[in-house]
Amino acid sequence: MSARPERSPEAPAGGALLRVSSDKIGRLMDLVGELSLSVSETINAPELAELDLVGFEAASHRLSMIVREVQDAATELRLVPVAEVFRRLKRMVRELQRDSGKEIELLIEGEETAIDKLVADRLYDPLLHVVRNSADHGLEPPEEREAAGKTRAGRITLSATQVGSEVRIRVADDGRGLNRDRILSKARERGMFGATEEPENAQVWKAIFEPGFSTAEAVTTLSGRGVGMDVLNTTMKDLRGRISVDSLEGQGTTVALHIPVSLAFLDSIILRLGRQLFCVPIEDIAEIAKPGTSDQLQVSAEAGREMLRLRDRFIPVCRLERFFDGMRSDLPPLSEMVSIVFETGAGPIAVPVDEVLDRQQVVMKPLSGALQSVRASWGFALLATGEVAMVLDCERLVTGEGRG
Repeated sequence: MSARPERSPEAPAGGALLRVSSDKIGRLMDLVGELSLSVSETINAPELAELDLVGFEAASHRLSMIVREVQDAATELRLVPVAEVFRRLKRMVRELQRDSGKEIELLIEGEETAIDKLVADRLYDPLLHVVRNSADHGLEPPEEREAAGKTRAGRITLSATQVGSEVRIRVADDGRGLNRDRILSKARERGMFGATEEPENAQVWKAIFEPGFSTAEAVTTLSGRGVGMDVLNTTMKDLRGRISVDSLEGQGTTVALHIPVSLAFLDSIILRLGRQLFCVPIEDIAEIAKPGTSDQLQVSAEAGREMLRLRDRFIPVCRLERFFDGMRSDLPPLSEMVSIVFETGAGPIAVPVDEVLDRQQVVMKPLSGALQSVRASWGFALLATGEVAMVLDCERLVTGEGRG
């Protein structure tokens, strides 16, 4: 598509907007990524290490800063307001109200929040499934709401906010809430929990995202076919996002989607364990701690289970040496290592590493072919030094998903 100037009503008098193909912007971002890697390889070339180059360090630092600014500018070109996705959902809610016979009030907040165009293109269908479930299963009929002391019209709130380098989109309703007993019973039938096991609410809510999981007693034109929520889960994994659910019976349910602002570049912390480098998104890190000798607890020596005592919390320890095959076999005590604490959908975990190296905005390359089965990894990041680091997916790390 050729660039075509177009005057916007909101544009300043001397400015104009250009409509540019997203493919061209994608190509630009790929080139910026390659430029970043080429500059890093040049600056960190081993041939330059022994040379006395006057002013080289200052010049290379300035060049790196310029490349970072170009990355940020290129990223902004592909950002669009989430308003268009919300507007489409608003039209669908009117149809849902007509089909269900329920009175639905839709509130929209934060529609000016910007997200990656690639994310926006894939976000509508999963969000539609969440809104449909809120309208069909969450909100009660007007008479039932009045009997419960609520307004006749059910309320669905659709909101978006940017927190750091991620966008949080919430779909909240004031309906009947999730039926914990029914979901847990269905999950037990499918072997997800033991007959006497009493999991935390967060674990129970995760069951609704499993393929084919449904507790609907009747199939309606809106939902209840046992499909939909698992599509949301799959899409979130593809977008390097995560889902959280909170529900109170009789008061409503909130589904929150946490998605990176941009998929092109990753703001991350670089970690070292032995010779292997790891990369984690900075927003996934809750705390970095250096525990003392009294903070390491051995829960089960036979199973090798450890806990980290951090102030008033006891946090399960995930040893990358055990998680990935082929790494070193020795397991130093936690007091000799740095513990990275991650907040995940299943609760916090502590990952011991030898060293925290740096904070970098990196170019991530997704895994393809046989490498897609690498355990708990989004892909690999190419660092400023020219080295390669594995990008950890903390959600899959805590569940042990994938093959080692």
